Amino acid sequence: METDEQITDLIPPSEEELREMQLEYEKMKKQQQEIESLQKFQFFKKSQVDLSRFVTRDTAQTITGTKTFTQPIVANSFIKTDGTQNQILLANGGTSDVGDFLPKHYPHAMEQMIIEPDNDIRCNTDPTDTDGVWKMGSTSSQFRIQKQEDQAYDYKGLIIDFDCTSLKFNNLLVAPLPTPPVEQAIKQSLVHGMYESFAWGQVTTYNGRAYISMQVTHSNPNTSSSSTYTLFSIFKDEAKPQFTGATFTIALNAVMYVTKQSSNPILWTNAVPIDCYIDVDGHVRINTLCQLPLPNDFCVQVCDSYALHNQST
Repeated sequence: METDEQITDLIPPSEEELREMQLEYEKMKKQQQEIESLQKFQFFKKSQVDLSRFVTRDTAQTITGTKTFTQPIVANSFIKTDGTQNQILLANGGTSDVGDFLPKHYPHAMEQMIIEPDNDIRCNTDPTDTDGVWKMGSTSSQFRIQKQEDQAYDYKGLIIDFDCTSLKFNNLLVAPLPTPPVEQAIKQSLVHGMYESFAWGQVTTYNGRAYISMQVTHSNPNTSSSSTYTLFSIFKDEAKPQFTGATFTIALNAVMYVTKQSSNPILWTNAVPIDCYIDVDGHVRINTLCQLPLPNDFCVQVCDSYALHNQST
């Protein structure tokens, strides 16, 4: 009753309101149709889909288009069509021979030569050719230009030793290579005391050593010495013994003669072996150990050699 009264009290819509309601209805109906249309095509039948146009996970496929990836690609391997095991795939898509990157492990072609793993230069670009091939390189601290036959070096060719002092051809010594002397005949660089004179001889340096062959005469009517006596000194620094570390004296062979036979300045008798050495300052001295009472007149002959460069232990 109260409800019926409310219904009977409704006011009918105007024509304008009816038109607005009709438009709203048509709009909602259209949206519903669009939704139903989308739902209808959400799923496809297998017969309606060409899988060759999609990337799948379980089949081998060839992608002909260009694909751009913004994240790293991780795979067990990347294989280039028509690629070989001697090629490296470059970042720009090209390839390069592996020998251009790994000459230490693969032969590196240089026209008619290749650098092999052992650093030899092979004068033949065919790695299968092992008979009568010329090679150039360094083995056993020697420089070699030799023939190679059956993977082994032959004795035919040239060999220069590590110190560059000898040359061999076909394993026969041609000649020691001459070594220029460090110094020669430096007698003018020797000095002696007022009572000494040089009878004969000289000091020369050659190939890292100094060679002494000298006869020194002494004459002093007032000689009174039984201790170390300096015969002469080497003035030139290049001929003095040099040391790495602590210095020491170098013993030399020497003989003293105490009797003069005639007016000939080199003829003396009564030989007495006597200690002799040279020190870092180039002084050649005698009688340090023997402590003999030296006569007024005597002659000392020194014949020996010593290394110019010495190392302390």
